[in-house]
Amino acid sequence: MTVAIAAAAVLVLLGGAAWFALGVGERRGRAAERERHRRAVHDTVLQVMESLALPAPADVVDPVGSLDRVRRTAREHALRLRLSLDSLDDTSPAGLVQRLRALTAELAADGLAAEVVELSALGDLPEATVDTLHGAAREALRNTLKHSGTRRAVVSVEARRDGVSVTIRDHGTGFRPDSRRHGFGIEHSIVGRLTEIGGDATIDSAPGEGTRVRLRAPLALRLPVG
Repeated sequence: MTVAIAAAAVLVLLGGAAWFALGVGERRGRAAERERHRRAVHDTVLQVMESLALPAPADVVDPVGSLDRVRRTAREHALRLRLSLDSLDDTSPAGLVQRLRALTAELAADGLAAEVVELSALGDLPEATVDTLHGAAREALRNTLKHSGTRRAVVSVEARRDGVSVTIRDHGTGFRPDSRRHGFGIEHSIVGRLTEIGGDATIDSAPGEGTRVRLRAPLALRLPVG
């Protein structure tokens, strides 16, 4: 009888521990989902609004042409969203270089001339790694378009022994990283993305010397603990 009671007590304790662990896991999952949702809002809706709000010299002298620009931009973003939704059922997701070249073609409509250079051939990467690097590169290029004072950038992709790196370089106005408060875009859409898969991101810049954003991701996902 004593053994049976002890066994029952152990089962109760184990069940309680499992229930507690499940609750913690669910809470972490909900927190991660909220973070992904925040980034999705930032990377889609807000970027569409920013694209429509970007000033153009012709806005004052040619309001009709400016309206056409707004309509064209809206159509382009609608097409991008439709392609993204269609890709959810795609069993052969595009590789990293292909995704980055599609991104630069998209940003060319906003006036940014960015070239993608593949320094070494890439093997197959986890889809989550491709999505992460693509999203972080998008944010870096949007920052170039909005803040650098230049409309040119180079995106270099390189396979490394321990992973893959993507470097976004511009020769714009630059800034002092130690005196400029990082906004939501850098802290969450760039650094936060890479941290989630065990990678990292560095931003090097100085006044008059442009900006370099380096993204590094491991070959295998290393999710942070805790």
